[in-house]
Amino acid sequence: MKSVLLAYYLVTFVFLNAKSDEWNYPTPGSNGVMSEPESWGGQCDNGRRQSPIDLAQAAAVRGEFAPFFFSNYKLPIRQAQLANTGHSLQISNQDPAVTIQGGGLGGRFVLDQMHFHWGSEHTIDSTRYGLELHLVHHDTRYTSLDEAAAARNGVAVLGVLFHVSAQPNMHIDVILNTAADIRNQAGAETSLKGKLAPHFLMPANRSAFYRYEGSLTTPACAESVIWTVFTDSVGVSLEQIEQFKAIHDQNGKELLNNFRSVQPLNARALVYATEWDRQGNNFATVPRLHALLIVLMGLLIATSRVKY
Repeated sequence: MKSVLLAYYLVTFVFLNAKSDEWNYPTPGSNGVMSEPESWGGQCDNGRRQSPIDLAQAAAVRGEFAPFFFSNYKLPIRQAQLANTGHSLQISNQDPAVTIQGGGLGGRFVLDQMHFHWGSEHTIDSTRYGLELHLVHHDTRYTSLDEAAAARNGVAVLGVLFHVSAQPNMHIDVILNTAADIRNQAGAETSLKGKLAPHFLMPANRSAFYRYEGSLTTPACAESVIWTVFTDSVGVSLEQIEQFKAIHDQNGKELLNNFRSVQPLNARALVYATEWDRQGNNFATVPRLHALLIVLMGLLIATSRVKY
């Protein structure tokens, strides 16, 4: 009898834990808007430093950091594999030489994987973008991403936002062309059909970004992440975004949206970092001012030559 009861409790334990690993994004309504928040439990519901957040410039403080240093980011990922995780499309990296440091990070971080969210998880002043790429790294002081996720600031994620453009993104095409073979099979994995380097998925300007301490945006929502979200976005066509929505989840349904709702900032510091001149002006606005000045000077010269 005791052995039967022991077997029963063991099966129950395994079943409950297996169920706890199952989670989903809320289904959007007929208007495309998700009317209910996620209910994932644990730290996802109770944490105080959760992600994503709205990156509101009015809530941010000024920051200045040393430039980022990207090592081997321009090289194609070796033996790149693309996986349909049932929650996203993910590209894994096995090369420990692909690293980042600088940019205010407290060490050197190794790239583990890249994955996408359609639409964006982070918003900028309440504006959502069509796509968001997360480049997930772990601190080299830890042996793995799992170990780093158990430590505060053990994980560094770069967030890249994509705006809708008239022109398709050729680098995104490499991913989508491969995804066509596994889009209906959650858990399936295949070799990437083409070369893909992380550098070409990021904006040209990587000196302007938001920085804050937060969490992973999927269960168990570990609060171990140093977030960097670049303010400059990258172009992607509307058709390409629609192809992401054709990915099927673990229940065989189309994954129409896979972004988590925006979380409270609470008492956290949100930093807006960019290049500043000695007068405190944002260098990102200087080229625009110069261009405007040149146009105005041209108009003045042209006007002065007009004969009445």
